[in-house]
Amino acid sequence: MKLYGAMTPKVKRRIEHELKVIEDQGLSDYFLIVWDIARYARRRGIPCTGRGSAADSIVSYLLEITAVDPIGP
Repeated sequence: MKLYGAMTPKVKRRIEHELKVIEDQGLSDYFLIVWDIARYARRRGIPCTGRGSAADSIVSYLLEITAVDPIGP
């Protein structure tokens, strides 16, 4: 894994939980659109970051939508 190295049980549980919530709430398309916008902006040198309740999400962190590591050191 790019940002965490080996996946620990704690990281795996958090990812599985968040992906279930994202799917249950019908937000999969939203996350992919925001990821695409963030990637587009960064490639063009435009600063951007995720905000709101999803900013403390491991999925947002792994998609590099936000730089906030919800697991932390």
